[in-house]
Amino acid sequence: MKFDTFDFQQTKNWLKPHHKKDVLALIENCFNGVSADGYFDKYFSSDLCFERKLRLYYSHGECVGYCLITFLKKQKDVLLKASAAFYPKYRKGGNTFSFAITQAFRYWINHPFQSIFYADTMLSPAMYRATAKKAAIAWPSLKSTSPARLFEKFNAKGNISKKLELRCLKQVDRTTNYSFIDIKRFKESKKPEIAFYCKVNPDFDKGTALFVIIPISLKQFYLTALHTLKLRFNNKSS
Repeated sequence: MKFDTFDFQQTKNWLKPHHKKDVLALIENCFNGVSADGYFDKYFSSDLCFERKLRLYYSHGECVGYCLITFLKKQKDVLLKASAAFYPKYRKGGNTFSFAITQAFRYWINHPFQSIFYADTMLSPAMYRATAKKAAIAWPSLKSTSPARLFEKFNAKGNISKKLELRCLKQVDRTTNYSFIDIKRFKESKKPEIAFYCKVNPDFDKGTALFVIIPISLKQFYLTALHTLKLRFNNKSS
């Protein structure tokens, strides 16, 4: 699905009032149990971040989604975090991961010796699947053992998943507005990443998110590029 996109940067060209109105409408529509204004103030306006990158997605002149990446210091590490919302019919395509990994690469290439991680609280099994299928290294995952020390460090107030005995769950102040049928479909899914997500985080529909960590490094970009090429080759061959 193709969109018209507009990019914003906190330290250069931030949101105009009409853009803010579009974002508030998305937050109100896509998340349950939150104040749109409060959410906006926390993620789009607070002074906790030293940088923000935002992409707005438009279809036929209507704003249908956004992806926000925030940059903050965590002791000697730099953490990139994401917030995204799309109206239901526009949620396919992995837009959040594509935007996030691009912004991560741009930051890393200018700061190659910093310790950089992308950390995201994922309420959506579909978002987790899009990320886990595309990133070569992502924790927790089916592919590799997760480093417990990073979850203890970055998600210190989070909860432990009984499935993994890992502090990879986080109670958040919202739920995604999935229907009963959507939730049932996720919990019965045979897709490996979605089935894994639902076992690790069975209460995702009750406001519990999966805390996902992706290391940003040369190894990550090299292996992800190879993985992407392999997926494209397999899709062409099938």
